[in-house]
Amino acid sequence: MINLSVNNTNPSYQYDSTSISSLCELVLKDTDYESISLNIIFCDDERLSKLKAQYFNEDVLTDVLAFPIQNDIMLESEIYISYDRALSSSKEFNVSLNSELVRLIIHGLLHLLGYRDDDAISKKIMFDKQEAIVKSCNIKIV
Repeated sequence: MINLSVNNTNPSYQYDSTSISSLCELVLKDTDYESISLNIIFCDDERLSKLKAQYFNEDVLTDVLAFPIQNDIMLESEIYISYDRALSSSKEFNVSLNSELVRLIIHGLLHLLGYRDDDAISKKIMFDKQEAIVKSCNIKIV
């Protein structure tokens, strides 16, 4: 069972918390955590860019950041997702907003599970896993 909280910084952001919970359950189902507590926060590019600069010392646009607060037998984390980036990327890559949000949530969760994307080999492994999950699920967030 996942204790999930979904928040947003803009009342116009649309999402279904129950579907997000189902997606998190799907991605985390085979883990050995005794308990899982997630806080997913939808925000804008500006807020996510400030977090990226503050915690990673990088002044770049990004779409998702995952912050593990505790990650041992218990998982407690915050995942920040730029709704602006999701909208922009969905148009750029000609995919639905739903598909892009699913992809970003999965990406954040995979980071918490130890997947990395900071070199070509790790990035390929992570993205292959991410896209396999995206293709295998039919969850409607928006």
